[in-house]
Amino acid sequence: MNISIHQPHYFPWVGYFDKMAKADAFVLLDQVQFEKSSQMIRNRVIAPNGEIKFLTISGETKDFLNREYRELATKDIPQWTARQMNAMKSYYRKAPGAEEMIPLLEEFFRREYATICQWTCGSIELVRQLLGVKTPLIYQSDISYDRSCKRSDLVYAICNALGAETYFSGRGASVDYLDREKFAENGVKIVFQDFTHPVYPQCNSKEFVTGISVLDMLFNCGIEEARRIFWDNVHSTHEFDEIEA
Repeated sequence: MNISIHQPHYFPWVGYFDKMAKADAFVLLDQVQFEKSSQMIRNRVIAPNGEIKFLTISGETKDFLNREYRELATKDIPQWTARQMNAMKSYYRKAPGAEEMIPLLEEFFRREYATICQWTCGSIELVRQLLGVKTPLIYQSDISYDRSCKRSDLVYAICNALGAETYFSGRGASVDYLDREKFAENGVKIVFQDFTHPVYPQCNSKEFVTGISVLDMLFNCGIEEARRIFWDNVHSTHEFDEIEA
């Protein structure tokens, strides 16, 4: 079994779901420390003038260094959900997928989530369903392992607890911090994501903007076409790209 592990991100970019689609199980780190100004609380979309705008969850982040991510409450929910909904209607009103996406977002923003993590994971689950990704989601808080483990040791502990033979990693900071020798010595292979961002028409930008929220693709293409583009891209890249220790 190969597993992938990631912090929950709010309406993540396409590469997040590519990573999920290529794994046998996807672990959401709901007990890690919150990172300010990260995608754990916000993500980017494009306004009609081409400017990058943020969709941000309002949360109670005081003393976040001493609390788990899943413990951080939201605040002013009617205000920020209305603000985000109005922004999406304004930014993407002329997009091909607006007619089907707007009702789905309106339903999403009526949910009674109490924490930042619930909103973020809820956004992941919604998009996962729209793209047809069947990979099971597993929450860190539901896994039994040594809670004192950090960074590379945390990743290995989760892999070991789930009986993973392969850890499927992104190409961010993990390329440097993972202890590949320890993984290899214990029979867990590390491979890194091979991902090329699919290009599609963006109604709000003349030049293609990469790495923003997957909502941009869903609005610009519509759900059916976005799903086709997504899976064509998943199948066009290698499942794994192994890097030797």
